[in-house]
Formats: sequence, structure tokens, C-alpha cells
Amino acid sequence: LNDPIDEARVNAAEALFNMARNNSDDTVENMGNHPRLLASLAHSVLTDYSADVRAYSARALEWLSADIHHPMPCHRILLKALTTASQWTKTTCIAEALKMQASLSENRKPMVEHPGLLDALAALSLLDGITDDEVKTCAISAIERLSKETSTRHIMVKNEGVMTALTKATFVEDGADDVTPEEGTPNALLMKTALKNLAEHM
Repeated sequence: LNDPIDEARVNAAEALFNMARNNSDDTVENMGNHPRLLASLAHSVLTDYSADVRAYSARALEWLSADIHHPMPCHRILLKALTTASQWTKTTCIAEALKMQASLSENRKPMVEHPGLLDALAALSLLDGITDDEVKTCAISAIERLSKETSTRHIMVKNEGVMTALTKATFVEDGADDVTPEEGTPNALLMKTALKNLAEHM
């Protein structure tokens, strides 16, 4: 992924994506436990000037997120890579990966406690560009899922970004004529559910 020749980097990123997509448990563990692989993918997502390298790297992280979970030793490394790569909003890959991670109850506590991850989700939830709707919806869904974890609600209510995102999204969606559905559920409903979950700790 550090090769100066574009074609070599594209080939490497595509190969890693294919390995992540067509994997066995051993492959996932080996990729996740590699000392620099997840960090390199996150770095490539943000900095490579080849659109193909960025896209393959983001998709590789998304696929690995489907198979790396707490308490696997590499889960913390994956969360760090996703937090870093969360600035990538050209596709939904990273936001989808965070949403997927938050879907499993065993991942929620490590996610909430991971440095910078709540801030990253809050930033994605507050995006307001014309092409940001899908990324934003994924982030809002992830926050709502994380709010289901009772043991970390006290951390979430102290996160200024999350609380801003929740209140702003609820207010904006309530006043909007068209809400963005997430599997048939408006963002406002997801946010209200999250606020209700967190209410006792406010």
C-alpha cells in the first residue's frame, strides 16, 4: 500500500479487499492481528490519491468489520482504524462498518469507551451535505444502537458531540417535510429512541 506506483497500490488494495470478502476465520484473525495492516488501510482511505485504492481500502475495512468483534484481540485495533477512517464520507463503507459493529451487543461497550469513536459518530451524524444522507443515517443508527448498552449510557450523555447530534437531528427531522428512512424508520425516531434510552443519565 506504500508503493509509489499507482497500479501496485491498487492491486494490493484490491487483493486485501478480496481477502477480507472471501475469508475464513483464520484469514480474518491473521489480517486483524497483523501489526500494521488495519492502520495502513485506514491511512490509505484518507490519504491515497488513487480513488481505487481509497475505495478498495474502505471496502476491506467494512468487510473485516463484519467478522472482527469483541473480545478478539484485534478488535481494539479495528476500532482505532475505523475511528481514523471515519473522515471518509465519499461512500458509506466506514459508516456502515460502524453501524454493523454497533449491531452486536458485545461490541457496544468497547466502542463507547474507545477514544474518539463517539466524536467520530457525532461528526458523521451532523453532516449536512447534499450527498451525505446515507452516511448520516448509518451514523445515527449506530448511535441509537450504542445507546442500548446500559452500562455506558453515562459516558454517552457526557459526550457533547453525541448530545448535539441527537438533539439537532430530532429537531431538524421533526420540522422537515421529508425524513430519511432507515429501513422504514425516520432518523428522528431513531434519535428519539436514543434520547429516551439516555434520559435517566441526563
